[in-house]
Amino acid sequence: MGRRAKFSVQQKLIIIKKAQTESIERLAQEYCVNAHTIRRWKRMYKYQGMRGLESAHHNKVYSVEFKRKLVVEFEHSTDTLEKFALKHGLKSDWQLSQWIIQYNESKLKAYTPRKRDSIMPGRKTTFEERLSIIEDLIKHDVNYSWAVDKYHVSYQQVYGWYQKYRKSGNDPQSLRDRRGKAKPKVE
Repeated sequence: MGRRAKFSVQQKLIIIKKAQTESIERLAQEYCVNAHTIRRWKRMYKYQGMRGLESAHHNKVYSVEFKRKLVVEFEHSTDTLEKFALKHGLKSDWQLSQWIIQYNESKLKAYTPRKRDSIMPGRKTTFEERLSIIEDLIKHDVNYSWAVDKYHVSYQQVYGWYQKYRKSGNDPQSLRDRRGKAKPKVE
């Protein structure tokens, strides 16, 4: 389901035009919107025109090449982060700052749907198999998607096993299936 904008493009434009002659703080009170938001609308309108004022109903997907290109261009630019992001059609400087961090950590990737969105059915596993899956999962930096692909189990199963394992203080016995078993009298 998409997002719904509180203000239409026309309403934002009216507020921006009024901000040229009136106090932004007074307009913020009048329209029940943050003054920072009005300033941001003004900058978006300046660099992106009417298109910048349109509300995005869905997240936009960018390729790795596009992200890298912008990060490298920003490194050689004298613009502020926000100004550079707005000039290049982004809605927020936060998005670009995240790409810069990922680029510097060599983790910059294009969006790919997560495997947990898939409907891979779960399957029965033994205690030993669950234990080896969790050990391999930890060796691969807790990459659930990798474990789902390698062992052909559901994302929910792997996630649940790892959470149980972690909460028990890394006790392998937490991975035992005790359904249908009576608890010992001491418990």
